Amino acid sequence: MNRISRRLTFQFVAQLVLFIVVMALGAVILIVYIGLQTEKHAGSGSEGIRGLGAFRSSFTVKGGQAVVDTGWASALPERGGWLQIVSPEGHVLASSALPSDVPGQYAPGELFAYWKQKLPFPYALTVNRVEKDSTTYVVVYGEKRRAEQALQQALPAFDGRALSPAGEQALRQQQASLHIYDADGRLLHAFGEEHTIRPGTTLGDMLGSASAAGKTEAEEAVHFDPATRQTWIVRTSDGMSAEAGEGLDRIIANAFLAYFIGLAAFILLLSYVYGVRFGCPFRAMLEFIEQLASGNYSQPPQTGRGSGKRLRKPKGTFRLFREVNESLEGLRLELAHSEQLRNRLEQTREEWITGVSHDLKTPLSSISGYAHVLESAPYSWSKEELQTIGRTLREKSDFMSELIEDLSLTYRLKNNALPLDRKPSDVNEVVRRAVVAFMNDPQAASYAITFSPSSTPVTYPIDRKWFTRIVDNMISNAIKHNPAQTEIGIAVKGEPGQGFTVTIRDNGAGMDPKTLDRLFDRYYRGTNTEETTSGSGLGMTIAKQLTLAHGGEIAVHSEPGEGTEIVLRFGGA
Repeated sequence: MNRISRRLTFQFVAQLVLFIVVMALGAVILIVYIGLQTEKHAGSGSEGIRGLGAFRSSFTVKGGQAVVDTGWASALPERGGWLQIVSPEGHVLASSALPSDVPGQYAPGELFAYWKQKLPFPYALTVNRVEKDSTTYVVVYGEKRRAEQALQQALPAFDGRALSPAGEQALRQQQASLHIYDADGRLLHAFGEEHTIRPGTTLGDMLGSASAAGKTEAEEAVHFDPATRQTWIVRTSDGMSAEAGEGLDRIIANAFLAYFIGLAAFILLLSYVYGVRFGCPFRAMLEFIEQLASGNYSQPPQTGRGSGKRLRKPKGTFRLFREVNESLEGLRLELAHSEQLRNRLEQTREEWITGVSHDLKTPLSSISGYAHVLESAPYSWSKEELQTIGRTLREKSDFMSELIEDLSLTYRLKNNALPLDRKPSDVNEVVRRAVVAFMNDPQAASYAITFSPSSTPVTYPIDRKWFTRIVDNMISNAIKHNPAQTEIGIAVKGEPGQGFTVTIRDNGAGMDPKTLDRLFDRYYRGTNTEETTSGSGLGMTIAKQLTLAHGGEIAVHSEPGEGTEIVLRFGGA
């Protein structure tokens, strides 16, 4: 799955990179467009003068000397402004329409103090730095503070009730308005251009107006008359600049709106494309999973628009998930195989039930027969006869108990419901005792059973009872399915890493591949049809489950006519 992980990572990273590139490209286009519009609006002003921000075009350099552009020089008097080209050292290199009260040279920090109004200066300054021919120039543009100038002209022109024609003319020339308020902040008089008429004013209004004026290129001058306790507010506004600013704001807002709408449309389109790209394979895989869930393990469903493509042969977008498709195909085959095994197991279980039923009927018939004889026959039984009857009843009962116990044990092991009391034990001794018990069993007297302990001590945490059961089942299986005189060898061998093996080897009949494949299946009783009452068919299954419960594993090798070798491996690497 590492390949599909890398492939999906590449797809999503590529999508992210594409989105970032498109977003960056759109941002660049937006910035360039806004810059062009700003320059366009900056280059247009009232009465044909170019905007004050275009300082680069306000002068040229010829022969190492700064020369004010003629267009600027002709427009400055109409605005009542002046221009200076200053070197970084404070020397004035060129000027135009310069008033007599403006310095021709500045000491270090002096121009900055005038510009920031740290020192009194009769003009409003706009200062900008311009790079030309690897040389830095400072362009200073100044003009009278029109609001203050209009206020000074209006003060002597007011007679307490009206403003003289000269005062009205002064306000019109400066594009200014005059509002007079009483001590309570109520509006008394309003003259000039009515930019914004407020019926009342407060200190907060005046502070707010000053802040707004700084954003709209307007000026306000405030005068307080102590005698009358009246407040005079003169406000000037460059209508063309304000209108141009509002137009530029609208252009910028519309540009940002168009950018975000285009970005949203691109995101929607990209989402749709990737939705289709990833959605179709996922839909096909979900349909395939639903098919498997319904128990249909046939070929995968067709995918695509009538193209006949299948998940097991992915094309196009389906190739992106080909590992998943291969896994689903493997799951389909595995489920189909499991279904076959389940059916075979069901058949085997039914056969086993039939066999066990037959096995139970035989001892039950004996028990029932003796019970009827003892109950009804008017006969005086001898001691020997009663012992024979009792032994037969006990053996048949033990056999029935063994069948029931094996069936219960295999289900407890299957459900991990069998607690093991594992303690470090001498494995050589535990296996030796199990082998000796078979050597002393008369039923195994015709078999050559040998035991080879490990040359080194082997200690391992085991449950002695159930570990002995593993060895017993293995030896019993070798005795049941091999003829007399078969050699059965049991060996314990310690291995590096504190592990060990127990090997059960015989030179008997061996097993064919079918029997070997089903050796540890529940209910499978092999092919020895001569035995009808000697086992439950669960012995090897129990042995394997107990081996796994002890942390071991089983390996079997067998050839027909050459015998069988079973190796139990525990612990170690």
